[in-house]
Amino acid sequence: MMAHHQKQNMRDHLEAVQQITAAVARSDFEAVATAVKRIGYSEQMGRMCEHMGSATPGFTELALEFHHRADTIATAAQSRDPSAVSAALAETLSTCTTCHARFKQQIVDEATWAALPRR
Repeated sequence: MMAHHQKQNMRDHLEAVQQITAAVARSDFEAVATAVKRIGYSEQMGRMCEHMGSATPGFTELALEFHHRADTIATAAQSRDPSAVSAALAETLSTCTTCHARFKQQIVDEATWAALPRR
């Protein structure tokens, strides 16, 4: 259940990045700022990252770095400079690739899960 929840969050992050990219192409900086709100840092997002990363050393720190870097996209959007927004987005996405290279979920079906030994 937690793996499914986390995948949903990752997909939502990806949709927000897609919206940011499309908005930059249109020079629609208000839409950039709106999309960034979905991935920027908030107390709620911080708690969720801490919860999801509680059993995986290093995950929470990378997750929080992603959300804080996403905030720089909104700051860049205020300048109305597509290059600055793209650079901030690239920096933000670098945390995605770092995290995905380091952490991978192993998803198993219900029967396999039920058969796993419990501690």
